[in-house]
Formats: sequence, structure tokens, C-alpha cells
Amino acid sequence: MTNVVRLQRSSSKNHFLTVLATEFDDVHQAFGLLDEFLRHDSYNHDLCLSLLALAKQRTGVPWDIRRLAILMLEHQILKLHPDNLADFDLLLTHLNLKDAPGLSKKIVSSVLKEGFSTTDLRHFISQLRHKLARLNRVHDKVRGRRTSDTDLRDFIELSRCDCKLSLARYLFTPEEVVTEILSHVQVTDGAKDLDISQPAFVEEELTRATTTLPEFEARILKRLCETSNIYWVSENTSSEINSLVEFPAATVVLVVKPPGSDIEFEIKRAGRRGHKPLNVVYARNGYTVPASHRLDGGSMQWLLRYEARSASHLGVLYRLVHRTRPPIATYSSRATIYTVPVRNANVQTLTYFTDPHTWGTGFPEMRVAMKESVTAFRAEGYAHLPDLPGDLGLTAQFISIVAPAQAILTGTTSFRLDKLATYLSADGAQRYFQNGLAVVYSWHEARRLAAALLEEILGVFCPPDAGCETFEQYLAAAFAVPDNRARADRFYLDAVHQIAYFWGTLLAARAHSQGESFVARNVGLRSCWDNGEWRVHIIFMDHDAVVIPGSQNRGFSLEDALPGIALDESYIWGIASREEFTASEVGCLQNIYRASDDLCKKGQALAQSALKEAYKETQHELLTSPKLQSLFDKIFVKRLLDLDMLVGSYLDIKPNTAAESTLWKEKMGRMLAAKGYSVHAVDMYMRTIENNRAFLERYAFLFDAASSKMAGMSEACTRLG
Repeated sequence: MTNVVRLQRSSSKNHFLTVLATEFDDVHQAFGLLDEFLRHDSYNHDLCLSLLALAKQRTGVPWDIRRLAILMLEHQILKLHPDNLADFDLLLTHLNLKDAPGLSKKIVSSVLKEGFSTTDLRHFISQLRHKLARLNRVHDKVRGRRTSDTDLRDFIELSRCDCKLSLARYLFTPEEVVTEILSHVQVTDGAKDLDISQPAFVEEELTRATTTLPEFEARILKRLCETSNIYWVSENTSSEINSLVEFPAATVVLVVKPPGSDIEFEIKRAGRRGHKPLNVVYARNGYTVPASHRLDGGSMQWLLRYEARSASHLGVLYRLVHRTRPPIATYSSRATIYTVPVRNANVQTLTYFTDPHTWGTGFPEMRVAMKESVTAFRAEGYAHLPDLPGDLGLTAQFISIVAPAQAILTGTTSFRLDKLATYLSADGAQRYFQNGLAVVYSWHEARRLAAALLEEILGVFCPPDAGCETFEQYLAAAFAVPDNRARADRFYLDAVHQIAYFWGTLLAARAHSQGESFVARNVGLRSCWDNGEWRVHIIFMDHDAVVIPGSQNRGFSLEDALPGIALDESYIWGIASREEFTASEVGCLQNIYRASDDLCKKGQALAQSALKEAYKETQHELLTSPKLQSLFDKIFVKRLLDLDMLVGSYLDIKPNTAAESTLWKEKMGRMLAAKGYSVHAVDMYMRTIENNRAFLERYAFLFDAASSKMAGMSEACTRLG
């Protein structure tokens, strides 16, 4: 009998080692750790201390083993009863969450920046357990030595998602995190881009964003930015979601998701894979590309500067009006690119684009595209160098215009709406694995993908009961779980509210983004630990086409602004066609959350209410807040309500009523002339309003209060006339 038991144990060990061989480089170290971990079905004090020591060990222990130890530690803490204050006190002290042991000692105040709402020991324990319990979908299936191979693989795979390991932020140092980040990218030389003409509020917004970051993330960001290095995608960079460094499929950016953090950094842009990270493209698929895309894989310096100003301007506006953090990313640094990585060497940009031996195949085609691009840039009015002879002269012309540069942003999200809608569709697993990663996938890998996506859009995700056999079945079953359905409804409405609130703020300030800030590929969702609860926030990114009146913009041209405003509307609501709606923000959200007709109707009503609320609040602050007014021209502020009055009074006129329309023009003309408007400006307003009645009627509720006020003012103007 003894020999039989030994044989069974040996067979079990060999099977276990076979499982681990595909997961870890050091199989025997992983086996020893997992063997000890699975021996305990309940909380074990000594095991916790051992896991703490292993996770903190700076040398001799691979990164993947330390991550595994951290997830095991979280598993153990979830088994620790919240009333066991003595053990919690000891563990929290080891995690540096307390300056000293003792039940009377509070938690360090820095946790408040991390999304906790308390420093009281008992309440903090409750919130910490709640935060860790987010991963119960995996923890609950770990049952000691009775854990199945599938559930064990789920546990191991989860340990590789650094950002999901809540305790990792207390066990990894920012310095070693940066070292690990650098092992996944290529690095070349750059120089800090100093824009001496940028407004003071740009630096103020950067300082504010940095000081509000938790210390862990702030130190990582500082280390990435302080050297002015340029970071490029490498063959070691993963495109799997929730990687420490991720190169999302079909993008040219890198995203960094620090351990134990819900904050993301984006490196824009980081080139393309292979030995040609940068390229020149003038036309693609028979169409000329936008000017900003001619430097393929990279960014133009002036455009990064413009976007930094626009994003900062929007950030200041939103924060001063609504007294809360704006739902946009922040530019943290910019650097000019000096060298490009080519075949394990760093090559200067002039040489990279000029030397055919450095470039390799496709050199003639690239040079043709460069010449076409330079010609187009000149025709479009871009500043350029005097004509220079030869191949080097053409390269110098091109580089002087595009000025290749890179920026690092904070507060972004890789979970863009268009990607989420695609990956959460019936063939989402195929689109992610086969089309995106170019790999064959199993049903269990598809299930893990679904869980990760659902966790991001729901904050907390309850897995459905077993029995699903396809990706689509799993998603349908997941949304049928009452808790999941309730959270889906809640966060769908939250997202619609946030979109309307943001757009209402822009409309009131007469700003627009020509669609760029609202197109689904530039807007994303992010699950955040906020005030002791998992919430889902929407984030607006890529503000490189924003037009917002500044301190030097005295006049406002409705004729010029309305096409850009209409584009924003189309990318938000997609009202023109079914195809446009499906690709719009709200269309994507309805598909992501599988919103019912009733929920969609609630969303429409909520959006109208939020739009009007944000619009009126913004106007009120613009008219009463000196600090906000300092960002705009005095004449612009003085004339802010004129447009509302004009539109409100015009919409009171019945369509095609010539007499009333003529009377309206006469009254409004006298009023505008009395306020100093030129004849040309008056004509422009009248013509634009009449030509866009359908658009304005859709938002008549924004101007209703102005209409009655306008009537009284116009009568007064008539009497004065």
C-alpha cells in the first residue's frame, strides 16, 4: 500500500511539473512555492510571512515568482477574518501601510490618494478586503490540493497581470518597476522639448496632475520622464491586455500599467515592430493620409505641443467649472527624437531616412512618399527650410517640418470603446487572438479574455455558472447574472452621463474637437478603485484637433465652429445612419453593455439633462468666475449669451414664416449692432442659424431660458432704435 501511495504522489508531482513547465522558466522553484501554497486550505500566519519575504526579495527571485507570491498573499489575506486585528496589524506594518505596529495606530495617509476613503484600521481592513475580493472569481476556485489544472492555470495567468495585483505596489519599488519596464522596450536618445511659448496653465496642469498621483505612480512616471529617453516597441513587448507594458493591437503606442495600479501611462508614439519603427506614408489604399499621419509610427512635435495646450485648456476649464477632476488624460512630458533603433543599433534620424543600406528594402518607395509629403506640407503652409540639394536635403526638409517627437501621458486607458465593442462581440475572441495577436487560442483562453474585459467594464465581475461552450454563450450568461446586469446598467448610464456632461461643457465654451475627442477609438473606459469602491470611468483622449477660444480670440465664428461641433455630435450620437450610430460612442456603449431598449431610453433622458446642466453651469462660471474668465478674451465673455439669445428667439419662429423671419432679423440686427458687431458678423450669424435649423432644434432645450430673456432685450433694443 505504501508503494502505491508513493507512486500516486510521484505521478501527481510529475503531472504538476508538466503543467508548470509551460508557465515558468524555473519550474522547480515554482513547484516548491505552489506545493507549499496548496497545502493550506485556510489562513496560515507563517505562510503569509514567508510570502511577504519572498515577494520583497530584490535579488535571486524572478519577477514571475514574486508576482505569484503576491497573488498567493492576497489569497491568504482574504481568508483572514477581519476581526483578527493582531495579524492584520502585523501584515499591514510589513506592507508599510502603517508607520508602526499597534491597534491604535492609523493607516498611512498616502492610501487616500490610492482610492481608499479611510485611515481607520478597522474600516481600512474592510475596504482592503473588498478591493482584493474583486479577484474572487479566481480565488474561490483554489481549493488546496483539490484545485483543478484549469483553475490553477487561471491563478497563474492572473498573477502575470501586474496591474491586477493590489499588494504589488507595496512590495515592488518604483525603481525596480522601471527596470522591468525597460526590459520590455527599446530605448534611444532624445532631448526634452521645451516650448517657451506655451501658456502658464499648461505647466500648472501638469504640476497638479503629478501632485495628485499616488507616490508609487509618481515616482515611476518621474523616472520614465526625467531622462528624456525615447521608448520604442520591441520584440519583447507584449500585445496582451493588462501586460505591464502593452503594445495594443493595431496601434503605435505603448501603455504602461504599473503593478497594483489602476493608473495607466501612455507613450505616444512608439513606432512599429521590426527594424523600421518609423516610415513615411503619403497615400494608403488609394487615399492620401492626413498630414499628422505622414510620419508613420511617430508624432510631429508641433502637434504634440498643440495637443498639450488643448488638453490643459480643457482640463482647467472643466475643473474650474465643475470642481472635480476632468475626464481627460494629461501630458506629462515631451521629447524630441534624436536616434531610432535599427537592428540592435541606434541611428540618427537623418541617417535613418537617407541611407539606403540602413533602411533596406522599400527605400525608393519611402523616398517618393517623402518627396510627395514635403510638397504637400509646403502647399498647406507649413514652415520649411530653404531648398537644399540632394537626398540629404530632402530628408532635412522633411524632418524640419515633422520634427519627430514623443510624449508621455498619464491617465489614459487602452480599453478604447471601439476595441471593447469588438472584443465583446460574438467573434471577439477570434478578433483578439487570431487577428490581433496572430495566435491560436483555446476555449479557456477565450474565457479568461471575457472575464478580463467584463471586469474592466463592470468594476467587479461575477462569473456565470459552468456550462458555456462558446465565447458568445459565456458573455450572454455573464450579463444574465443579476449582479452583473445591475452593474452594467449602472455604468452604462454613468458613461452616457459623463459624455453628455463633457460635451455640454465644451458647447458652453464654444469649443469643439472636429470629432477627434469623441470618436470611439479615442475614448475609453477604465475600472478604478475610487473612494473605497470599484467604479468605471470614461476617459477622453487625443485632443489634437480641439478648437477652444482663448485669451486672444475676441470673436467667435459660428459659421466656422458649427461643422466641428456637428462632427462631435456625429461621433457621440451617430444620428445620420444605423452604421454611423453603431460606430458612435453611445452605439459602442450600447453594444458593450448590451443595453435594453428601456435602458437606452433612460440614457437618452439622462443625457439631455446632463447636457443642459453642464452647459448652464459652464456659462454661469464663465460669467462670474474671474479665474475662469482670465482664460478667455473679455469681449468673448461679454458676448457669451448672445448666441443663445439669437438661437432661442429664432427657434420660436415657425419654419418658413417669411414675415416673422424678417422681423426677427431686423430686431436681432439692431441688438447686435448696438453691442458692436460688424455687419459681416451679423450676416454670418443670421445665415448660419437659418441654414442649420435642424441641428439647432435638436438642442433647443439648451436655449429655452435665453429665449424669453432675448425677447425682453430685443424689445428694449427696438424702443431704443
